[in-house]
Amino acid sequence: MNKNTFNLTRRELLRNAALSAALLSLPNLTGFTSIPQYQPTGAPAGKTLYLTNAEVIDVVRGLIFSNQTIAVRDGIIRSVSSWSPEAREGDMVLDLKNQYVLPGLIDAHCHITMPGASELSARLLLDVLTQLKRNFVQQMRQGVTTIRDMGAMPKILHANIGQTKKGELIGPRVVYCNSFTNIQGGHPDLDPGEISILAGLVMSFTGHSNMWFKDTEELKEKMRQNSAGGASFVKLTMDKISVLCGKGKIPAYSDEHLKTIFNFAQKNNLATAGHIHTKFGFDRALRFGLDSIEHSINELLSPEEIETMAKKNIATVPTVSVIQMMAAPEAYDELPKKYRTDFIEQEIAERRKYINSNLAEFTELSIHKANLAHLANYKKYGCENLYKNKKYMANPEFYFNIMLTGPKNLLAMKEAGIVIGCGTDAGVPLTYHGTLWREMEILTRIGFSNAEVLRSATFNNAKIIGMVDKIGTVDTGKIADMVILKENPLKKIEACRRPSVVIKDGKLYDVGKIAFGT
Repeated sequence: MNKNTFNLTRRELLRNAALSAALLSLPNLTGFTSIPQYQPTGAPAGKTLYLTNAEVIDVVRGLIFSNQTIAVRDGIIRSVSSWSPEAREGDMVLDLKNQYVLPGLIDAHCHITMPGASELSARLLLDVLTQLKRNFVQQMRQGVTTIRDMGAMPKILHANIGQTKKGELIGPRVVYCNSFTNIQGGHPDLDPGEISILAGLVMSFTGHSNMWFKDTEELKEKMRQNSAGGASFVKLTMDKISVLCGKGKIPAYSDEHLKTIFNFAQKNNLATAGHIHTKFGFDRALRFGLDSIEHSINELLSPEEIETMAKKNIATVPTVSVIQMMAAPEAYDELPKKYRTDFIEQEIAERRKYINSNLAEFTELSIHKANLAHLANYKKYGCENLYKNKKYMANPEFYFNIMLTGPKNLLAMKEAGIVIGCGTDAGVPLTYHGTLWREMEILTRIGFSNAEVLRSATFNNAKIIGMVDKIGTVDTGKIADMVILKENPLKKIEACRRPSVVIKDGKLYDVGKIAFGT
């Protein structure tokens, strides 16, 4: 029995039991009162949907083609041209009245089975369960038609994907890795057993998000099991330093482990993507030829290192918005002078404005309220004491250092021609699904043009997730995933905050009719 059992009060045991019991039933839950029940519209099978008077944005070149007609049949774009259709019986015509058409947005880094909560407690249980469904809906409402899930509770993931395929749940298509491929104790270095003594039982029903292998033979076997669940890439965690307050070094792969992982990925035609915040992780990624570096680095990279990255065709998904969120000024009485740069002060202001706004469209408000209260723990305990007091919070100094170096590295990568994607890391505390627009707007504040940002969130992301032949542009032969905007995002990136219509697989979702009950 876990030694922590004897330190729990009867109330804590009952709360843990209630939490675990509810989680056990999660894969079979089909919906909650605040999840919109909505059926999309579209042309019948074999018939054509015509989108007329469309301002089609070419995200590759940053151009607009005006007064276009997009013909969609059986979920595929059949033509994009300036001719007017002669609709036949059963066809459907939608006059866009010169609204702007983007390819469906892609969130290339998120965790769809994580609720964005700082804690998992019995009092939040029902809202957390609801949020795991809402995550799917929130992404679609904001124009995200495809996501790349970067580490999930696999059984919940597949249950919810199954519901979206049946039309029981509104949601994007999901490219996934199943569990993290991480060594025992490696990032994310939080043992569920530290949260609940019944975590092992719960994980048998939800699936474990961590592979946590102990040796090379176990790694080989667990990789076979993980990829057998339909994974299209391998998610690595490359750093040897924890991001948690009060914790230091964590286990890292040996070279033998990395050779095993990369050999397996190559043999099974799987891409590789790695959580990397440090130079240690970056150097190993460069040496082994990782396909994509996830997040941003806390040291300045040399021109030679960036050139090598470009030559090896290593892409990056910087997730600057989660860096901004984890760089918590609440930890300080006064922000240290070295962090008082124009960029950081601007992002602190944007962060404050966001977390203090009405976020009912992006989270169950009880979760957000608990997250804001959780921030008080920085000063209550002090960063160095949080972990031993079982308060699991990101080290803000770690992330402020990334805020100093990350944007400079990113601009240098852009100049070197490195493929830069767009992702949120949604699902981690205070980072909610459906907020790709936040990442897009931060990139413009760093120095990307609107056209470059739109390319990152569509075409570049499609390349990174291995689907550029199917999605990422509004072109003949592509899957009919599109976002309809009232304003021109090439001039005003904020236009992406509020789509009017979202189209996935040729089906139309009227965003105004997808409303939450909160």
